[in-house]
Amino acid sequence: MPMSIKNAILLFVVVAICAAFSMRMFQGLDEMMGDQYWVVDTTQGDHGWYAMGLLPHVKTVAKDVVKAANTDADKSNDYEIYAQAGDFAGNSVYGICYGIPLIMYLIWFAFILGFPDRVDPYLLPRKIFTLAVITCCSIVVNLFLMRITADFATDPMSRIANVAGNHASLLFHNAGIWFAILFSALGTHAHSAQETSAPDSRQWQTQANEKFSWMFILLGAVTVLELFLVKGKLALPDAAVDYSVWIIWVVIFMRMFGFSPKYWVKRGRGLAIMFVGTALTLVAFYFLERFTGNLGAGFASPILAKALGVENQNIGLSLMISIYLIFWMEFSAAIRMNGPAKKAVEQKH
Repeated sequence: MPMSIKNAILLFVVVAICAAFSMRMFQGLDEMMGDQYWVVDTTQGDHGWYAMGLLPHVKTVAKDVVKAANTDADKSNDYEIYAQAGDFAGNSVYGICYGIPLIMYLIWFAFILGFPDRVDPYLLPRKIFTLAVITCCSIVVNLFLMRITADFATDPMSRIANVAGNHASLLFHNAGIWFAILFSALGTHAHSAQETSAPDSRQWQTQANEKFSWMFILLGAVTVLELFLVKGKLALPDAAVDYSVWIIWVVIFMRMFGFSPKYWVKRGRGLAIMFVGTALTLVAFYFLERFTGNLGAGFASPILAKALGVENQNIGLSLMISIYLIFWMEFSAAIRMNGPAKKAVEQKH
């Protein structure tokens, strides 16, 4: 049964506020740095790193001082740059960076906690524990990712997070989504004493051929689309980031709406929510950028045009579309409007 409009609005408002608060934490790191680099403080610990070598001791140094030291002939006084303003908040592509935590919180609240209308008091403690474990796993994974990224940042003037797909905020929330899906699939938050026996696989009737054929058709379609978007400078030049999200969309789409058009045509409400919601989101972030002047939409962006040239003002469009297609598709499932509409059956008297 579909969720009531009141609860659907409540769910959306709560996850939107949580995503904004989460992004605000990363923006605070940017404000702390200002016009400075965070550089590794090699005077502390084992080469300036602690927590098993994952997290650095850092200090802030003015950018002009770092650039002067790193470009002179004496290499002994070079600084190891860890991050700079923009690496954590992603204000220039805010619409993209905001979308990832939005999906994460939707999964956490709707599919794990059952918020707002399916919160089981009996299961709530273990569900909250599951979320706590997911958060800890996400943080640990991202410490590894940031350490690896730092090792690859060989250019002394390079930023660790120089494109939208590598922002620390995106990394954290991507890991949150991954672990949430994993723990949900494992059923760690909803164990029951009444376990059922596994089905007899010998009785399964597979539809693998049809599933695989339509999966590869969709993958082929998004591959052609991604090539078109990259050639038209409507996607990040490093297409791997954009393309990976489109692949995720294909997998989730087939899970949500079925594996062939004969199922898709019966799910008009869910498809409408996905496409209309995405279109409205693009419009909302477009006007948000014009209103704030510093929170970039990721497309048609004066901020990107100023930073990267007018020809690159739309490089975030591909990620924007794919991320919000996923969010609104998940949202339609969360409010239970992604299935086929059930027609009332007339009863004979």
